Amino acid sequence: MPAPEQANGMITETFRKEYDPARDHAWHLSCWLAPNLQAWCVHERSSGRLMALASGTGDELPARPMVPERPASVSFTAMPEVGALVPESTLEPGSEMHYLKLVHGSVPTGLLRDEPIGMIGAQCIYLHDEAAERNLLQRFPNARPLPLQGTLVHHALTHGPAGAVAVLHRSSTRLDIAIADKGKLLLSNTFHATVAEDVLYYTLFCLEQCGLSADKAAIRAGGTHLTAGEEHLLSLYAAKGPIPSTGAGYAALEGLELANAHHWTALIEQFTCAS
Repeated sequence: MPAPEQANGMITETFRKEYDPARDHAWHLSCWLAPNLQAWCVHERSSGRLMALASGTGDELPARPMVPERPASVSFTAMPEVGALVPESTLEPGSEMHYLKLVHGSVPTGLLRDEPIGMIGAQCIYLHDEAAERNLLQRFPNARPLPLQGTLVHHALTHGPAGAVAVLHRSSTRLDIAIADKGKLLLSNTFHATVAEDVLYYTLFCLEQCGLSADKAAIRAGGTHLTAGEEHLLSLYAAKGPIPSTGAGYAALEGLELANAHHWTALIEQFTCAS
């Protein structure tokens, strides 16, 4: 089923013809919960194929009749999110909020979570929107939260085993960046970004802080609010990119019509992190 015409890139509905939401325990459901923007996608657990993706404005999951009725597993990322990576060797029980305040200063109230990132021997400590989580858990009580920062770190480490890679995720007023080189994480950070020049500046700044140049590192870009203008500006400085963070070569997309899949990288990649 082809995607309908999009409004500001926020409305998408794409389903494989063989996708059946009533099929029991065959699917993994991933959800993206953000203010006035929610999305979900379904992977076939046995093959990893992306079977469906729907997004829409508002504070409820779109295309609700097509959401799987009894998925085998469910994950979600809730925004806004405030997080920090802490080495497992230094993290003591009860010290999580201390580390968040060291990184961010004052932090909002919310549900404190932690997620192990075994690839780097660290814990991602984070706060996210509690109301959005409660709303989802009413329907899927066993849904597993996943931090955006952890998903991007995993993506950077997976796509940068042979050389430097910077993974950018653009949301409404925020830019998340994860940089890895030869399987080693160099940086993971979040910046307030409202215009294209912010995206470019923080990308170049982070690369410089890691001792890398824009003509050497591959730049993989995506996110719900990434614009063509931002991609063009990055292309003027990056010799290797920007590459769509989820593109046509992504095996799970084969045979599925999904325009601008890189806008939904943080949603689509949840399946890999939750598996």
